[in-house]
Amino acid sequence: MNYGDRIKLAREKLKITQKEMAKNLEISQAYLCAIESGKMQANAKVIFGLEKNFGINTEWLAEGEGDIFAKKLPVVAEKGGRYTASFIGEIGSSIDEGKLLLFNVTSDNMEPCFLIGDEVLVDVTETHLKNLGVYLFEIESKTVLKRFIEGEFGKLTNDKPAKKNNDIIMNGSIKCIGRAVWIIRKL
Repeated sequence: MNYGDRIKLAREKLKITQKEMAKNLEISQAYLCAIESGKMQANAKVIFGLEKNFGINTEWLAEGEGDIFAKKLPVVAEKGGRYTASFIGEIGSSIDEGKLLLFNVTSDNMEPCFLIGDEVLVDVTETHLKNLGVYLFEIESKTVLKRFIEGEFGKLTNDKPAKKNNDIIMNGSIKCIGRAVWIIRKL
């Protein structure tokens, strides 16, 4: 089953039409049809729209592994403010204290998935790169979140379309710190 087939399967499980899904994702029905038929690739807006608007698990979309629908935590109150925490991947069952890292987002290059001010929990035991996974990297002595895309060459990219020219081809000087597994966002 390919990427487009999985999007179609998820849409059918939601019992909605292409027209309804496309309208919700703010794309044309023709574009969604082309994605489902494998003629075109979905961009970041579509991928994260599927997760945000329909609860579709992005890891399942990319790899066909795990549950079709992502798990979410409810909105919680903390220190007088309102926060939401979103599950974006599985945390290994054998993680010891000190194996999770909290990273504060200070750049808008990963919008809409991560916003400035978000806190991201990173599983430092998970450094094996998977297609479309979001990882924390050390690049030229800077710590940044990037999305990994498999291909002829592994590529690190941003989610914000205006910042796509900042793509980086994987090389030996780039260190993967771990995989992003939770987002905490102040509402």
